[in-house]
Amino acid sequence: MSKRTPVAVILGGRSTENYRSCQSAKDVIDALEKKGYVVIAYGVTLEANWISFGDLNALKISLMKETFELTDETAKEIANTTESLLPPTSLLDVPVVFSTLMGAWGSDGTIQGMFETGIVRYVGSDTLGSAISSDKSTAKLLMEAVEIPTPKHIVIPDNAWKKDPASSVMRAAVLKLPGVSKPARGSNGVGVSYIKVPRDFKKGIDIARNFDGRVVVEKYHEPARLFECNIIEDENKQRILSEIIQTNWKEEDKVFNFISRSDKSSYSFAKAKDLKPEVVALIHEYAKRTFEVLKLSGYAQIEFMIDKEDELLVIEVNSQPYFGKDGSFALSWKQAGKTYPELIDLVVKEALKRPAGLT
Repeated sequence: MSKRTPVAVILGGRSTENYRSCQSAKDVIDALEKKGYVVIAYGVTLEANWISFGDLNALKISLMKETFELTDETAKEIANTTESLLPPTSLLDVPVVFSTLMGAWGSDGTIQGMFETGIVRYVGSDTLGSAISSDKSTAKLLMEAVEIPTPKHIVIPDNAWKKDPASSVMRAAVLKLPGVSKPARGSNGVGVSYIKVPRDFKKGIDIARNFDGRVVVEKYHEPARLFECNIIEDENKQRILSEIIQTNWKEEDKVFNFISRSDKSSYSFAKAKDLKPEVVALIHEYAKRTFEVLKLSGYAQIEFMIDKEDELLVIEVNSQPYFGKDGSFALSWKQAGKTYPELIDLVVKEALKRPAGLT
């Protein structure tokens, strides 16, 4: 493909990650243009309508607003847009799609399945890998099957909670307190609560249920250090490991959830230092095994913890991480010697070389 290859960027989405997708798309569009690609932009509003952007510059001006979300109303404020209930058929004609959608209906296999049905190439993991990694319980069961350490958990399905909440709490109590409740298919720490005493169970589970009817309750591990080690595949399907990035946060926060992440002054990312070689080797091994067992492809963000008991655990896997150049995923590759435009170019080239459809 020539350097003037068209790339369709999709932004927004129906989930709570809409605004972060828009922030990410701003940087992705800029990097693609720097690498000589022709960018065609589409969006999905919070109300689930599709938007075709006929004036890329007008979109870029809107994306400069840090709090911008793509809604039916904000889309009307952008010049030369077309709204539709269904995905535009012009998507079928692009060589490759770069979706920045995250969370539900963005990184959970749903939109990936749509691309595969239309025989459209796209960056990132396929339908199966996206669906597995976005469902915390399924991902944990597979990791446990190949002896990748991750916090113990139980699942509270929607019907079980509606029928008999007390029995669900008793099942969760087997893990012993403290615990953590999470939406089974949540992202970015949304709906995550720390459960200190028995009376916190119902409140924590109800909060999680605002975002997903199925809830995961995990055994709580007090974090000493939080890391991520990321993977990308190149054009030859060789898997490349990023530098290990440490998250520094306020230790009084029991969990690094959406509330913690909303205050950018309260945390920072930096290259991990002072890790023993054997710990680095173990992080690399677990990252590669996680990528393999969860059927991931293209790229993935794999998050780790060393708890106060000095146990190394895999705590989260994101098949569609935040791609903004100010995020930890981009930083991990910058520390590995790749500029942001080079990172974006690499994942697009890998997607272009894949066969369309099932691989």
